[in-house]
Amino acid sequence: MCNENHIHNMLFKNRDEEYRNFHSKLMPNIEKERIIGIRVPVLRKLAKSLAKEKPEIAKEFMQKLPHYYYEENNLHAFLIEQEKDFEKALELTEKFLPFIDNWATCDLFAPKIFNKYPEIIYKKALG
Repeated sequence: MCNENHIHNMLFKNRDEEYRNFHSKLMPNIEKERIIGIRVPVLRKLAKSLAKEKPEIAKEFMQKLPHYYYEENNLHAFLIEQEKDFEKALELTEKFLPFIDNWATCDLFAPKIFNKYPEIIYKKALG
């Protein structure tokens, strides 16, 4: 099975149709068919598991941008949050930022490693 299928199977196994219907109303700029419907705590848990148990699949997934599904972007963000190396997390973030296309993904993305280097992050944010 190719890694993209592995990711999609993992995501769709955790689909919550009712949540999808509710959440799609909060993001009018994202087409409903691009939303699977996975609650954030579930998606965070999936990212943590994927990073730990199948890092090669996680790495390949993060190299393929753009993603189609909203939850793929959130998974991508949560995988970056798993990165412990500051420089690598920064590199991954800079590559991913142009593909954040909604307020929800922007709002939930917060790599903890960045808290250790607020001055550098602040300078990067200023450009």
